[in-house]
Amino acid sequence: MSGSVVDAATGDGPGALPFDLALWQRAAGTVETGRLFELGREFHDGMPHYPTHPDFEVSLFRKHGDRVRGDGASSASCHLSFGGHTGTHIDALCHVSQDGRMHDGSPADNQRIQAGTAVGDAADLGVYVRRGVLFDIAALDRVDRLSGDRVIGPEDLAQAAERQGFRVEHGDVVLIRTGWGQLWGAPGYIDHATPGPNYEAAKWLLDRGAGLVGSDTAVFEKGPVTDAAPVHRLLLFEQKVNIMENLDLEPIAAAGVSTFLFLALPLRVRGGTASPLRPVAIC
Repeated sequence: MSGSVVDAATGDGPGALPFDLALWQRAAGTVETGRLFELGREFHDGMPHYPTHPDFEVSLFRKHGDRVRGDGASSASCHLSFGGHTGTHIDALCHVSQDGRMHDGSPADNQRIQAGTAVGDAADLGVYVRRGVLFDIAALDRVDRLSGDRVIGPEDLAQAAERQGFRVEHGDVVLIRTGWGQLWGAPGYIDHATPGPNYEAAKWLLDRGAGLVGSDTAVFEKGPVTDAAPVHRLLLFEQKVNIMENLDLEPIAAAGVSTFLFLALPLRVRGGTASPLRPVAIC
């Protein structure tokens, strides 16, 4: 049920990856130096956003000097306005429906979602602490950035994993680098043609146990997403695997890191179809 309490000791919750001590220990085993990489973007006015989602705006609701206390102190407070799918975020399961039905078979009831009484909203997202693996497809192609028409298939993932020396294991957080993040802030970042995995590649990841996926583009799967979004349907609707978008994967790729401890805590937004995210990698 939306709004249920996440157990602080286990991380268990309605939308959480199941708690498994062995998986947490495996993730911790990847940490050697303690170096931390920010995988999320800063939120700021004018940041890139998909045209179908609201812009990010920050303003001072209360300004210094509006009220000055007797000791000369003053304070300011901010007002934030943005869409759940703006910036680095994680899609909730209720983001996608199919033929009028949600992932659990219930009707796609917009009023229930907005009221926070539907299963699978952002309040149901869990605490993510797992081993992460980075598929550097741009490096596989020996380019800085994939072209917008590049389709990532299962053979690409297999070759990248072999080249980088890892295998996807049950529960892993899978990140895919296309190099598209280099365009962050440039007009070409939000484009109809963006590189990304196809349905078969997503199925390949699921068959190997991926528990959470993400990339450095605004739509994760191969764009444009127009009449169909088969990867979103497969992951969110059919397999209940959440998707992260607008990640910053350039620093971790430049450091040559392929496996790491992944940590992310979404905001528990009742009625949200996504949540802003601050993911990090520790290696």
